[in-house]
Amino acid sequence: MKHTRLAPALLSTMALCLSACSYSGDPVEREGIDASDVAELKQAAAEAQTPRTSQSSYLIREPGEGFLTPELLHSGAALNGPTVRSPRISPDGTRITLLKGREDDASLLDLWSFDSETGEGRVLVSSTDLLGAPEELSEEEKNRRERLRLYASGIVSYSWVGDQLLMFPLGGDIYLYDLATETARQITATKGFETDPKVSKDGSLVAYVRGDELFVKELETGLERQLTDDATDVIRNATASFVVQEELDRTTGYWISPDANRIAYTQIDESPIAIETRANIGPDGITTLDQRYPFAGTDNATVRLGIVPLRGGATRWLDLGDDPDIYLSRVAWAPDGQHVYAGILSRDQKSHQIYRYDVNSGARDLFYQETSETWINILSGFKATEAGLRLISERDGKRRYYEITEDGIEALTPRSLSVRSVRCETGDTLYISGQRDDPLSRHLFRVERVAASQPVVETDRPAPVAFDVDVITSGDGQHSASFDGGCTRYLGRFSSNAQPAQTRVFDADGTALAWLSENALDADHPFAPFLAKRITPEYGTLQTETGQALTYELYKPLDLKPGERRASVTLVYGGPASPRVINRWERKHLANILAHHGFVVFQIDGRGSSINGQKTEDFLYRQLGRAELVDQKIGAVWLKEQPFIDPDRMGVYGWSYGGYMTLMMLGQTDDYASGVAGAPVTEWELYDTAYTERYLGDPRPDHPNHTPGAYERGSVFPHLDGLSEPVLVIHGMSDDNVVFRHTVKLIDAMQKRGQHNLRLMTYPGEKHGFRGNHSRMHRDRQILDFFLDTLDEEDAG
Repeated sequence: MKHTRLAPALLSTMALCLSACSYSGDPVEREGIDASDVAELKQAAAEAQTPRTSQSSYLIREPGEGFLTPELLHSGAALNGPTVRSPRISPDGTRITLLKGREDDASLLDLWSFDSETGEGRVLVSSTDLLGAPEELSEEEKNRRERLRLYASGIVSYSWVGDQLLMFPLGGDIYLYDLATETARQITATKGFETDPKVSKDGSLVAYVRGDELFVKELETGLERQLTDDATDVIRNATASFVVQEELDRTTGYWISPDANRIAYTQIDESPIAIETRANIGPDGITTLDQRYPFAGTDNATVRLGIVPLRGGATRWLDLGDDPDIYLSRVAWAPDGQHVYAGILSRDQKSHQIYRYDVNSGARDLFYQETSETWINILSGFKATEAGLRLISERDGKRRYYEITEDGIEALTPRSLSVRSVRCETGDTLYISGQRDDPLSRHLFRVERVAASQPVVETDRPAPVAFDVDVITSGDGQHSASFDGGCTRYLGRFSSNAQPAQTRVFDADGTALAWLSENALDADHPFAPFLAKRITPEYGTLQTETGQALTYELYKPLDLKPGERRASVTLVYGGPASPRVINRWERKHLANILAHHGFVVFQIDGRGSSINGQKTEDFLYRQLGRAELVDQKIGAVWLKEQPFIDPDRMGVYGWSYGGYMTLMMLGQTDDYASGVAGAPVTEWELYDTAYTERYLGDPRPDHPNHTPGAYERGSVFPHLDGLSEPVLVIHGMSDDNVVFRHTVKLIDAMQKRGQHNLRLMTYPGEKHGFRGNHSRMHRDRQILDFFLDTLDEEDAG
């Protein structure tokens, strides 16, 4: 047995017998009880005759007024205040537009406009008023939004068209809103579903995808032109493949040239991918869906990149090389519209080649190449310039912004600054979103290149470059920015542990202007009833055996008193480049709910979860499910040593990769008494090619990218002997990311082994990220009640 301490309930029963039964003689002699237990038995006897209060285990079933519960969190009310998304400054700088959730439903978005000077705002378009009925999404649009992690409804995206028009999709069609006339007109009205709409740079036309074909429409004349006509059930035009959307963060499949003369687009052929017949189980019945899911070690879709004139005509297909088994990572037009850049990532993801194509002749030249002994992260910031190309890379182990020209490669940011994204560029000045000293916060930085001071000597070498770096934003937390075209003004978004997301207009130097959403935590805020009880986590660092710092956060119940030893829940994700220990308002509610019910809540980011650069992530190479446990074990050992922790009542919870980690932590350690695994990966051969092979290689033994034992060691199933604790598995029955078969296979294996410690809760119709408030409420209640049941001092016995 993993936990050898006598259960409290058993001690109490034995103690009652010792106390109440009339017999003579020493209990050690009579009952054969070890002498070391006598003192504990006598103490338990006294306690057994004293009425126990409901607080004896310090866990609270009904926390009372002012405390969070799953029902309150997912009631539909916008507890976090107004939801502001996609803020943009108009081309003339006079107004701000954004998408804003409603007070009674934060996920239902409408289109708003604000005066950039005064901050006065109004609704431009109400999605429900315009559509007149609930929006019905096509299956393709549902999948596209799932890839974008877009769980809102209503108007979920929009674009500026010139100075007076706004374009947005709604209900499968495309609309234009005229600011001058304050009216909206429908641009398309078809039975099909138009997706991924874009406006040309000159504002003359809109392009979109319908039925896997590419269309353009002239806004002045209303003339629609179909540019492709060869889509089939396996041939798809102008659409990114599943793994490219999910794992490489390329969500589009076409790009309009700057001069509005041509469109570069992809054509994918999914016929090499085997069909996975998946049961789409919903409340209204069961349908089967033939999904072409590229499991690790199987064939991917093949891809072509072509250029077609916007006036129509034949497509010129570009040469992507002799190896068809590649990923098309990025595409960008040169400013002159005469060249296009395309990134080609090898199947093993150890080589990234960027080619430059002449769009008239189709000729190509290798413009840039990057290689790695482990893998290459494809990052944002891929931008063509008159001089060449700019991108974010980890070529020297840190996330930096580079300029690539025919003359060479130059770093545009210092090594001390970890670049998350480039927000605006003007001359030699960059505005960068990233991190420098504080791993918990993200700031906006202004970076300028300057010549480093040095003695004047005769040399042919160029003068070294130094950087002036200024922090524009203030206040610890998460800052993001959206600039106007001239980098003179930006919309800043900020949140922290103490402040839900707020949005404000700033000058480029950080001078604050008008509020768009102050979201002040005052008495009128929807979170006000819970503010006094909200728990701010404590932060700290632990050291690995090599001296690297691991950041953790800790939530202590408000009623924790000296001498109490509490049950705890460790929250875990653990996946590569996905930090969770962050100073922000978002994703803190579940931790507060657990703490409000009496648990200590703990979370630690391992080495692979950092965004400090490739070198920290390489720790995970070919050892998923083992390397992460090293760092989680450091956290578990520290947690057990805390005087307020009961080491025998520690639980663990995670979702997706965190669900996988939950099962591995239960199976490979003796640290946890129970766990909840949400949508868990159980065997990596059942996950997709691009993600899995990046870290584990190819599962086929005869493949050059195969590492013996990597998949076997990374699987949950060899560790089922150790998975003896109570475990709750939660899974959406329509999940097309971590497919439901992961959980089915786990259920089957545990049943065949005669293990009865698994509980299961499935959610009809839900995908990987739950959309329905009722499902989220039920899910979080299941998690909470499971830990209340399994980690309660009395019930656990």
